[in-house]
Amino acid sequence: MATYKDYIKFLGDITVKIKLLFISFFILLPMVLFADYDKALKLFEQGKYDDALTEIASVLDVSKDFEPNSPNYNLRYLAGHIHVKKGNYESALTHLKRCAEIQKDSINPLIDIAFVYIDQKRYTDAMAWARKALQLKQAPVAYYILGVSYAGIGSYWQAKEYLEKAISLDPEMYYAYNELGNVLMFLGRITQAQTAYSAAYALAPSHAFICNNLAMSYVQAGDVKKAAEIIEKARKRAPDNTVIVENYNRIVSLKDK
Repeated sequence: MATYKDYIKFLGDITVKIKLLFISFFILLPMVLFADYDKALKLFEQGKYDDALTEIASVLDVSKDFEPNSPNYNLRYLAGHIHVKKGNYESALTHLKRCAEIQKDSINPLIDIAFVYIDQKRYTDAMAWARKALQLKQAPVAYYILGVSYAGIGSYWQAKEYLEKAISLDPEMYYAYNELGNVLMFLGRITQAQTAYSAAYALAPSHAFICNNLAMSYVQAGDVKKAAEIIEKARKRAPDNTVIVENYNRIVSLKDK
């Protein structure tokens, strides 16, 4: 059986990347406290990452991390995400772990730390932080992280269990269905994989990688005609993606035989 890394070149990986999860109650505080944060956020949104980090560094007073109404949590959280964008994973982890210390009852930094470890393929570390999040809340995304991590180390049956748990808690988690489809393909459960991919497609029909994966499951099932129909949708949505183009050419060549 092919390994996860061998197969991923055919199955589009749509592991959800880190999203900014700013705490809404901060807007109730005096806005003057967060003027510098807002400036840094705007620079981040403009892709001016170094300028944003410079702005944060100019106002971040580490001695105030645990003071009431301190802007440091937001500043560090943003800095963590900027460092992820720049590929500075250790710096990102430093800020996000400090955020976890500042707000011990929030799962947001715990989840984001786990995603940083997934980006680094440090799956055991990702599992540890996902489990810390689960101690606070039965969050579907934490089970998703466990599923992705177990798939990453080749423990597909355990991955299947955690992904199914994530879906049971959030039936609209399309990326969990997609990852479940990948895992089922590795396990040789082609029909079940098609069902999982089809669910992902129903929830996110515009996602090119999901179309790609569904098409490849049809190839494995021997339905090249259906695969060609689906991969065409993927190619139209992502004409420059090398994986999708490779699979499109592969399926077209099979169809023409």
